[in-house]
Amino acid sequence: MKADANAVVRFPQGKRKALIMSYDDGSEHDRQLVATLNAYGLRATFNLNSGRLGMPHHIARDEVQALYQGHEVAAHGVNHLDLTTLSNEEIDREVIEDQKALADLVGAPVRGLAYPFGGYDERVIGRLAVLDLAYGRTAHATGRFGLPDRPLALACSCHHNQALELGERFLNDDTGEMALLHVWGHSFEFDGFLSADPRKDWGYLEAFCRLVQGHPDVYYATTVDVLDYLTAARGLMGWSGTGQLRNEAQRSVWLSHAGRLLEVLPGEALDPMDALPAD
Repeated sequence: MKADANAVVRFPQGKRKALIMSYDDGSEHDRQLVATLNAYGLRATFNLNSGRLGMPHHIARDEVQALYQGHEVAAHGVNHLDLTTLSNEEIDREVIEDQKALADLVGAPVRGLAYPFGGYDERVIGRLAVLDLAYGRTAHATGRFGLPDRPLALACSCHHNQALELGERFLNDDTGEMALLHVWGHSFEFDGFLSADPRKDWGYLEAFCRLVQGHPDVYYATTVDVLDYLTAARGLMGWSGTGQLRNEAQRSVWLSHAGRLLEVLPGEALDPMDALPAD
């Protein structure tokens, strides 16, 4: 992602790569998953069905805020219904009520959604746009590390059954371009429930966490955090008619130029001759 012909955008603190992990359904296995991620300093997005909280094999409503502290809570529909089978009014109800219920539990806005069953189409995307969601995560896996270009049809890099393989490729990526590894799945799969490959168990998760933890060039973040940052970066005005580089966002954007890093602060306008070092 380029800010002008010479400077390129980087993730916060100048990191070139970012990792997102996204897990659906609010299974009771999230407790073990969160404990594991916390132990390795990793963050994730947890997509919950507010109507299923407290049901057998699901987490309880009163543990949501504490359990997911430091992670993102996103919507997954009140009742986990395929949104493509619903009317517009039913879609609105499934999403809005889920957002409101979850926001009340975590004490913060809920701005993302994972499509139940991965089901979406252009009509559903249109409804989410009206509801002003930051993203709609699909179950489509690309096998690549490209940046998202359509947040309401947000693809992933892989299901967690392929996480180790893609994780190694991700860490070895030396293209110089920004790279995003986005892993999705369900925590109950690590326990063998509905798993496509029962060998991909809790030990597999531990191996992945050990592989990806603590790399200085990786930004460990939630889904909404990465998308918010990329929105801010894309909104960077570039070299405007006034000859200034201006950051209109509410957060810093990082640039790399001639081997050096520059933090463009919120609201900051910089003259290109002063802002960037000469080649």
